[in-house]
Amino acid sequence: MNEPCLLGIPLSELFLYFLWYSFLGWGMETIYCSAKARRLVRRGFLTGPLCPIYGVGMLLIVLFFTPLLDRPVLFYLTACVVMSAWEYFVGWLLETTTHMRYWDYSRVPLNLHGRICLPISLWWGVIAYLAIAYIHPVTEAWMARLQPPLRWWLAGVLALLVLADTGYTVQRLALTTRFLTLAEQARDELAARQRELQLAGRQKAEQARLQAALAALELRHSDLVARAAHYSKRFRRRYQHIRSARYRDTLARIREEAMRLYRERTDGQNK
Repeated sequence: MNEPCLLGIPLSELFLYFLWYSFLGWGMETIYCSAKARRLVRRGFLTGPLCPIYGVGMLLIVLFFTPLLDRPVLFYLTACVVMSAWEYFVGWLLETTTHMRYWDYSRVPLNLHGRICLPISLWWGVIAYLAIAYIHPVTEAWMARLQPPLRWWLAGVLALLVLADTGYTVQRLALTTRFLTLAEQARDELAARQRELQLAGRQKAEQARLQAALAALELRHSDLVARAAHYSKRFRRRYQHIRSARYRDTLARIREEAMRLYRERTDGQNK
């Protein structure tokens, strides 16, 4: 059986490279963010220990720029540009599709729209060089030991798991966006009804009708906020500085409620 190749590398091998570097990227981010937060912070959108942004970025380097390794300065600059461009595109795509910003470099000097910044871009070059010069040769040696049938079987099983995880994650993101949008709409409607109540003056019948409508809207709004909090919980835990201009008020309410529940649990444990 002749397996399709891309630039001389079998597709199953490329897929395993993608998973390997996605896992290494997840480990690096998790260790860094956990040390910074002084608690375990599991990064990544997927349920499993993968950050695909690293996997795709490293595949680009492996496929197209490995020959530049003999020219370290050129390789470094190329890696900085390629990885930064990829990070910018992923940031833009997530903001466009989910209306939320999961990382933000706005406060870092020399940033571009808060999606990338020069200090991080310079580190991308270092990480890529170390990975290609020292990790990839060992990875290639391990991969050479896998006979094609075993490699196909391993890649196939892992692909099914990743596809299932991706489908689940996309569903959660879609539900998060849906309930955040509905919560914002309910908030706007609630504010409109409150203004109507203020204008109703002494019309008791109208006031009673509006107050009943307000009570129903408040219940609906609270339910929608709770649903948005439920579906966004994993993403908020992994990306603590998540921001959104569109959902700013609802996210602020979710954070306030989460802090209130945390304080209640803490007080209960201390008693």
